[in-house]
Amino acid sequence: MLLDIRHETTLRYTRPVQYSIQQLRLTPREDSTQRALAWKVQAPGNARRSIDAHGNVGHLLTLDRPHSELSILVSGTVRMTDDAAWMPRDAGTLSPLSYLATSRLTESDEQAHAMAATHLRARRDTVGELLDLSGAVCGAVRHQPECVPPAGAASAFEAGRGCGADIAHAFIACCRAAGLPARFVSGYLVDAAGEWAAPHTWVDVWLASGPAAGGEAGWVSVDVLERSLAGQGYCRLAVGRDHLDACPVRLSDTADHAVMTVTRVSVHRH
Repeated sequence: MLLDIRHETTLRYTRPVQYSIQQLRLTPREDSTQRALAWKVQAPGNARRSIDAHGNVGHLLTLDRPHSELSILVSGTVRMTDDAAWMPRDAGTLSPLSYLATSRLTESDEQAHAMAATHLRARRDTVGELLDLSGAVCGAVRHQPECVPPAGAASAFEAGRGCGADIAHAFIACCRAAGLPARFVSGYLVDAAGEWAAPHTWVDVWLASGPAAGGEAGWVSVDVLERSLAGQGYCRLAVGRDHLDACPVRLSDTADHAVMTVTRVSVHRH
């Protein structure tokens, strides 16, 4: 399956700025589930390409002239696998154990430990347990898309609500509390007919046995919001310990007065 994707992001500032820096993770990763055949990043200023420790393709975008708005356009074609896309085969550039380490957004509180003990108590590393946990997390944290920026797992559990990223953070906190490496994933969710696409977040969990044929260790992709496996129709941009490692556009301190608006994501499937 081929996906033609066009994604335009507009940054609008509450007041003009003289200089800005943005970290972009808007280029699809290359792994066992997908490959970018052609991809273009168009933006004013200087965009310096690099690959980070997680294996994400990124661009450091700097603009050193006065501006009050900034548009970033990415477009290209991605070849998607028709196999079991919810089991990305590559282990990644970092050891899975790296994704056991906590971060500010994924700190495990008492509720995360209790939920992990209840839903991952057998520690059989089964896919079914992960789906049960996703349902429990969604029951404890009501989805409110307007709750941005992400506040973190502990805040989401305490408030009983959060954005999609914080629901993923809460799920990650539970997995790590149970000793399961888990990483945050950003990308696009594409409908089955290929008529629309939307920015989306989900989670990869490293299982020591069971997800692959023969019981080999590997990642399992879980769409926590949808309470399902993240299989076909999921195009991944970046992975990391949390939202800050993997978000498509990360603003610098000089962009505190910016409002980010995704104006359009379009896709054509063939």
